Amino acid sequence: MRTRLQQFLTAENISPSRFADQIGIQRSGLSHILAGRNKPGFDFIEKMLLTYPSLNAEWLITGKGKMYRETREKEPELLPEEPPIQETKNLFADTYNILPEAGHKLIKVLLFYDDNTFTEHNPADASL
Repeated sequence: MRTRLQQFLTAENISPSRFADQIGIQRSGLSHILAGRNKPGFDFIEKMLLTYPSLNAEWLITGKGKMYRETREKEPELLPEEPPIQETKNLFADTYNILPEAGHKLIKVLLFYDDNTFTEHNPADASL
């Protein structure tokens, strides 16, 4: 596996120290693997495959097949797709009170999105 690791570093045009930093291991640990003093463990292989998802695990471990996957497998989705938005009743009607006991009325709602944008909704614009 040491030879395949060296081949991979050459193919990626990356230095051993930068590679160690990228996958999150100590440089000395990688040096021992490349020198043949230590064999890579599961954690090393896992970190390498997670950092380089196009790398063929079978090639890395056994030497069979090609260095890179020919087609990228579809990454599993972390969250299921959201259902389409359905029309809902007007949440900003003039009679809607946030704190009815204090007599406060809703005047503005801000929605912040993960792309650092936002939208503003006013009850007076109750055309939702």
